[in-house]
Amino acid sequence: MFNNLITWLIIYFLLGCSWLAKADLYNATLAYQNTNYQSAFDEFTRLAKLGNADAMYNLGVMYLYGQGVDKSQADAFAWFSLAKDFGISEASQTAQLVLQQSSTPNSLKTFLKSQKVRLNSTYRLGATPSLLNTAQDDTNITKTHNVLPEYPKEAMRQGVEGWVWLEFDVDASGKVTNIDIVDSYPKHIFTASLLNAVEKWRYSGAKNSHTLIYHFTTYKGEQYQATFAIQKKTYEAQLRQNIDAAEQGVAQVQYYIANWLSMKDFNAYQLLRSHWRSENPADDLYVAAAKNGLDLAQYRIANVLLNSHSHKLGTLWLEHAANSMDVAKYRLASILLQKEPHDTKLAQAIELLEQASSQGHLRSILKLVSTHLEISKDLIQARKWLDKGLNLDSTHPHLLLLAAKLAKSSPQAKEFALQSLQEAQQRRWNTHAITQFLKELNHKHN
Repeated sequence: MFNNLITWLIIYFLLGCSWLAKADLYNATLAYQNTNYQSAFDEFTRLAKLGNADAMYNLGVMYLYGQGVDKSQADAFAWFSLAKDFGISEASQTAQLVLQQSSTPNSLKTFLKSQKVRLNSTYRLGATPSLLNTAQDDTNITKTHNVLPEYPKEAMRQGVEGWVWLEFDVDASGKVTNIDIVDSYPKHIFTASLLNAVEKWRYSGAKNSHTLIYHFTTYKGEQYQATFAIQKKTYEAQLRQNIDAAEQGVAQVQYYIANWLSMKDFNAYQLLRSHWRSENPADDLYVAAAKNGLDLAQYRIANVLLNSHSHKLGTLWLEHAANSMDVAKYRLASILLQKEPHDTKLAQAIELLEQASSQGHLRSILKLVSTHLEISKDLIQARKWLDKGLNLDSTHPHLLLLAAKLAKSSPQAKEFALQSLQEAQQRRWNTHAITQFLKELNHKHN
């Protein structure tokens, strides 16, 4: 059974090759080695702004020799110095050599100061590893009713392990609503089982954007330990390829290995852990993948920090993830809309929500319609996006309540509100907001 687990791991990483199309340190380095300097320079620049020390050092080399960019001793000195600050020890000697060879060393030092100011946000990102290790979840809700998801029989038979990452809201009655599937591995194997269970869960109170990463493991305990040595020898070569890929900067591999290392009961943990002996190898790899530009890792880190006391740093990572993830756009827009946003923040939030809503992200549509209804007072846009939401889910209680609030006549408003109430009761969602709306509607006509 363990053999099949490793087979899944190898097939996904090496044969699926989904990571080859993604921009990261490995692909940027490959472009450089193939003398595709412009592509390499662009990617190293993007990664350097994420706090990637290797990318900073490589930019220093490219500026020093004029590869993909005009030669510049000042830029080379600045990037070597920044790489040193981020932990590349050999960058210190290289920076000093550039400084010694310069006819204007003071101007190089002045330029370095300006670069450090410009990349101030990068320095805050550079503090992520230690903060991740100490971050504490400040959520105040607990699960009051639990139903364990069934392990799919075929996956159990084959020894396939994995995880599903969900994000959802919890209403005032403790019921899970508006579920987002952020990530799953292997795709589609465990998702349905977890969704069936989560819909039956109850929590102690309400919360928006609650994150759950549920691990499915077939850990065999003593039976596994008895065959550990044989399995390790058999699969050492294949695992070595994945380990090498992670160390070379393949962000997707770093992220998946981090997930395996985050759960000690995974069978794969026993083999992978021997290669990463630091105190928190999973955190280290999540950060590495994030600094290599992987949105999933960036969003994972943002969640950890946003649920602790590191909101400013968490928001920075969230901004990066929002470049490509609809759920991150939704979360960032929600932050921008807090505490009576001024016009600039409101415009930014609406733009983010529109981008995600246009891709069919239901939570973004709900937030966008509510924002236009309650804050921007743009009822035309509110109705436009409401129609899109109802096309996705015509029985969604929250959408139907919004339809009632946007109705052009009282009879129509009452009809939508009653539909909303019926659907909420069937789903066992909290109905307080709906009944309150109906009371106010009836009061107006009495």
